[in-house]
Amino acid sequence: MRSLLPVRTLRTFALCLAGACSLLTACGSSTDEEPVKVPAPTGDFSPRTITLLQTSDLHTNIFPWDYFTGRPDARRGLAKVATLVQQERAKNPDCTLLFDTGDTIQGTPLGTYYSLVDNAPKHPMATAMNELGYTAMALGNHEFNYGLGVLEKFKSEVNFPLLGANVRHTSDGSEAFTPYVLQSVCGVKVGILGLVTPGVTTWERPENIPGLRFDDPLETAKVYVPKMKAAGATVIIVAIHSGPDKQPTGSASNPASWLADYADPTKWADRGSLPGENEAVQIAQEVPGVDVLLTGHTHQPIPKMLLKNKDGREVLLTQPNRWGSHLATVQLKVTWNAGVWGVGAHDSQLLAVDEKVAEDPTVTRLTQQYHDTTVAYVNQKIGSTTATFPGGFAARYVDSPLADLINTVQEEAAHEAGHDVDLSLAAIFTNDGALPAGDITLRDAYSIYIYDNTLYVMEINGSILRRALEMNANYFAQLDANALPERPEGAKATAPSVPDFNWDIYSRVDYGYDLTKPAGSRLTHLRFNGRDVTDDQVFRVALNNYRGGGGGGYDMFKEGRVLWTSADGVRDYIARYLQAHPGLAPDAVNTCNFSLAPDLYGRYFQATLGPAKCAEVR
Repeated sequence: MRSLLPVRTLRTFALCLAGACSLLTACGSSTDEEPVKVPAPTGDFSPRTITLLQTSDLHTNIFPWDYFTGRPDARRGLAKVATLVQQERAKNPDCTLLFDTGDTIQGTPLGTYYSLVDNAPKHPMATAMNELGYTAMALGNHEFNYGLGVLEKFKSEVNFPLLGANVRHTSDGSEAFTPYVLQSVCGVKVGILGLVTPGVTTWERPENIPGLRFDDPLETAKVYVPKMKAAGATVIIVAIHSGPDKQPTGSASNPASWLADYADPTKWADRGSLPGENEAVQIAQEVPGVDVLLTGHTHQPIPKMLLKNKDGREVLLTQPNRWGSHLATVQLKVTWNAGVWGVGAHDSQLLAVDEKVAEDPTVTRLTQQYHDTTVAYVNQKIGSTTATFPGGFAARYVDSPLADLINTVQEEAAHEAGHDVDLSLAAIFTNDGALPAGDITLRDAYSIYIYDNTLYVMEINGSILRRALEMNANYFAQLDANALPERPEGAKATAPSVPDFNWDIYSRVDYGYDLTKPAGSRLTHLRFNGRDVTDDQVFRVALNNYRGGGGGGYDMFKEGRVLWTSADGVRDYIARYLQAHPGLAPDAVNTCNFSLAPDLYGRYFQATLGPAKCAEVR
């Protein structure tokens, strides 16, 4: 049967046109800029309002469509955000700037198709964003997922600069991207500094970022903000693919929770970030001269945070969530004082995309063919199953065939590469991904693994394994067996909340948790081949590159040794496995090796799904 999957044969693009900047050569700035001599002012110095509009973490969501479920989703998409952009511009047409803060070209099959399958056409995100007239875009960590060739091509196609002041050449420390831009708007010179989380080096394969290093954003901002002011900028914007390193202990959906004193430990909980991963708040607090931080990366709707800088000024921070679900709007009241323009007051709001927001007809028309091609691509049949592989909480709260399928795929991929493993671990990323009974499409395969993670084989010891498993259980709240939550999502931890991708299910080791115990002491047993695991025992493990690099706060894996990294993504291995195993039965991959107490599967799912195969291990 002919493979329907993408072939990783990307061309090297020679994109440095005369007068243009290559990917690894910054333009539009200098590291030795002299202060601009401003002539004596004349003209209108009345107060004015500058509007900043921001998107972030679009992850190639242009249409209000979920490629992984094959269903419309009225609450997402740049085509809908475009309508809000046009409406906001009309309110202040001459004084509005539009920014994006990264993770733009990766995330859905649309991004995969036009990066790995057919990279010849102009990238659909470039087409849509050019139509909207972005001022600048800060790089995100996922911009590097397909390597510098794809990023170089995207950079050449957009009509605005890609900013990354802290991305440097490893050879000499020089700028690898444009660090900032100066933009005159309403007679005011605005400086926009672009930064990206340094977690790129943890999560990305080395061959995708050759010759680059990612410096600390805070220290970089301390260098560049004075340069921007010396170049004449009197309003300073930091566009950063990084967010707050804490999250509210109360409801993050309540705008008031984001206005609490950041120093109050009762109001905020640590997010578990890598060192330097989320430094937006620290930049606001420690870098004099910053007026606004437009943030991303943490995938949260943050209408407004107000932070005190050490120079005594109030700094505004906002973030518009992910996937084009919101547009952030910032209003800066700018006044002339002591011979310079400055921000006298500021405010921000998030505008939500919903059923009432129409798609922008021009963006839709320009990108319709991209969308149609992607839908046809993911709807191709690749295999079949004899029964359903349930997803969501039903796949997390029991030793499920879906998690075991992913682990089986990872184990076999490692074996085919010459690296037999002792165990594997994988997460159920979303509540929507599942395999139906009967025919399986590429979309079905992609739905159970929505990220472009690659595969690692690592050597770890029993101590690393035990600590990872103990941290794994932080996904759950401490439960009362006699008063379980009414709904399955109620069993999840909330202070801080833990994303679904931070709960891994392991193969080939026997383990269990007592969720009535406090976090850090929940692992009830850990055995391999019938014997208790010792701290110095050596294991070879298959896991994705995000987790293997310490992603999600699993720093203990960084103590291990990487033996092999895959060229292809895990979800492509899944699709190939399904293609090679028509008529796949859940029992063919399902094994019983872990348990939860209390029995959450029995509490929530037995009535609808029937007795679990692995009930005997609870």
